[in-house]
Amino acid sequence: MNIKKILVSSAAGALMLGATIVPAFAATYSTNFETFPPGTIHAQDGWSSLGAAGLGCAVYDHEVDNSSGYATFGLQSLRISNAVTSGCFGDHTFSRSLVNEAGETSAMGDGMSGGVRQTHFEAQWEFASTVPGSEQPGLSVVASPDRGDGARMSWVQMADTAGGLAVNFYDYQTAVGDFVLTPVATGLDRTVPHTIKITMDFVDGAANDIVKVYVDGVLEHTGTSWEDYFREVEVNPTRTVDSILFRTGGAAAPATSGYGFLVDNLSLNSGLSVTPTPTPVLVGPPTNKDQCKKDGWMTFNNPTFKNQGQCVSYTNKN
Repeated sequence: MNIKKILVSSAAGALMLGATIVPAFAATYSTNFETFPPGTIHAQDGWSSLGAAGLGCAVYDHEVDNSSGYATFGLQSLRISNAVTSGCFGDHTFSRSLVNEAGETSAMGDGMSGGVRQTHFEAQWEFASTVPGSEQPGLSVVASPDRGDGARMSWVQMADTAGGLAVNFYDYQTAVGDFVLTPVATGLDRTVPHTIKITMDFVDGAANDIVKVYVDGVLEHTGTSWEDYFREVEVNPTRTVDSILFRTGGAAAPATSGYGFLVDNLSLNSGLSVTPTPTPVLVGPPTNKDQCKKDGWMTFNNPTFKNQGQCVSYTNKN
């Protein structure tokens, strides 16, 4: 089932804040789930969750529920547990799509995404445990930038462990020829919400996409996308992204039914990647005339000189 892609908002231009350049976002979407009817999120505001609605491979424990008293979550959040899992993809929970997809020039949307192709995608959300006082053994929920059908381009796992909440990252590394699992954050306090942000910059060519994972505002890991999995393993073009897939696969944890994680304050953006202009390294000024000789005058850019004589004159005056 292909949920209609919905225009959310448009923006233009780029902002420079000191030395930081902010990407020019072409499309944005955000939600705190306060206006969603409790229960299945399927077909609400452009979201898709076929399995939770009883229309997929299994009936997943994904629904809009109360926010368990977390102040920043308002009254409602998206609650997800892996009490029920499956090997399927397209029937799990997909966020509303951005009007403008992101991906490489050759990436395939296959009718699942569209708009004006962008090179930058990012998503941010908060997550928290519904059982802050103790571990929920086996609890795991994976969030993936996607185009709406399970053709994932990245993978971020939220998990509960004996030592606290954890965030893990999985990328396909062509040098290894396989997927590599990287622990991003461990021992997170399960009594408070935590923020995850993932950014993706799509660069034409192989093995060069840049994916960054932030936890609670700190850049914890820089890796790559799944672009070369599609090229090397499936022998297909890489894919576009325009939404987030929340999926519960792998081993089920039945005891998490009705509990699990809360997801809230979700935001999505796509736009053009902006690379900051490097600050030039200043060389100079020369301190004596000998530094100007044997073409030495050509090495200075603070200030620059037209010839050796000008450089020598500068040193004599200064």
